[in-house]
Amino acid sequence: MAVYDPRIAYDKSGYLYNQAAPYDGFSSAPGQGVSPWTIELAIDLAANGVGDFFTLDDATKGVLNNVTYLIAGEALVDITGWVRSLDVKRGRSRILEKFTAGSCKIVLDNRERLFDPLMTSSPFYGSIVPRKQIIVSRDGAPVFTGNVQDWDFSYDVGGNDTAMPSSVDGFALVAQSTMAAGTATPGYTGSRITSTLNAAGWPSGLRDIATGLGSVGADIVADNENVLAYMQKVELSEDGALFIGKSGKFTFRDSSNPIYTGASFGTDINMIDYQVVYGVEELWNKINVTYPNGTAPAGTVTVQDATSQTAYGVFEVTYETLLSTSGQATTLANSLLAQYKQPKYRVDQITVFLESLTTAQQATVLGLELADAVLVEWQRFGPAISQYCIIDGIEHQAKPLEHLITFKLSETTI
Repeated sequence: MAVYDPRIAYDKSGYLYNQAAPYDGFSSAPGQGVSPWTIELAIDLAANGVGDFFTLDDATKGVLNNVTYLIAGEALVDITGWVRSLDVKRGRSRILEKFTAGSCKIVLDNRERLFDPLMTSSPFYGSIVPRKQIIVSRDGAPVFTGNVQDWDFSYDVGGNDTAMPSSVDGFALVAQSTMAAGTATPGYTGSRITSTLNAAGWPSGLRDIATGLGSVGADIVADNENVLAYMQKVELSEDGALFIGKSGKFTFRDSSNPIYTGASFGTDINMIDYQVVYGVEELWNKINVTYPNGTAPAGTVTVQDATSQTAYGVFEVTYETLLSTSGQATTLANSLLAQYKQPKYRVDQITVFLESLTTAQQATVLGLELADAVLVEWQRFGPAISQYCIIDGIEHQAKPLEHLITFKLSETTI
């Protein structure tokens, strides 16, 4: 059996790939070159007792206060050479839904059982466990940052064995946290998100929080209230966007017009798939907005459009917010009704084949983030379609020589 160094990437045949050769996709054959991808897994370099690191219960390396065998801790180790495919999903299906935890599923070559938690000779032994950090990037641009939730293994009778770590981003961690009872301090929505993250112990360096345009009141927080559910009430109060960014930052965007990135699909960046919907998926013609007084709603503002209801039936939704007055609730309800009282002919999703794009176009596409605005233009027969859209979801499907990116979209204005 070959000796594997976790600091060097191998292709799935067990050969080092040629660092000087051109490369398209994950390393899949000897001599293919440097991968544009980097997939890193947090590994405790001293967990298996290999190397000159402090090691518990070792007569030599476990001596306290020595200056030779230092504590290694965890390091991000490049495992790109073992990756066969990956699938990343982040965001939501459409603008009227809440953002959910992002996920990343990776298929690893495990024919040498290097990613088997029972394989004591593996350089990764002791680190094939849940909650290890994983970072995925392409051409230096972040794609996903999260932690391994589960390890699944497939042992094929023909020896084609695989390991499949499934990861989630920080939303899943925050969703497991609760808050202590108390009374909140009135202020802008961004300040409320910040104070809630402080109470939850979320690292200050992993935040991208807008100030916010709306304000929230001195609501009374119930004991053991879920942290994520509470912050999503703040998000609804602003009609903003709350998600984990691709670099792992807890991100809050306010309700001001989304930033247009300059990305134009169709006339500039080629699409291989383009889908339009026209129906009631984003239709609300009766909107209730609640605002609190302590732990119970102080009132509910309801606005509706009779013309829309006559034409399409009643489509009702309730926004549970932390707004402090009925006036604020009315303003939010009227804004939502104006946007969603009629069905929309809208771009629902587009897909690009990254390898078909220029280097500059690839950089533009990889730089896009949730809640960014893009322009989609398309014409085959008849009238042209030109629509500004907000990015609701981003999905990556990648295997050797192929990287597809699908953007879930909703119509917006800039």
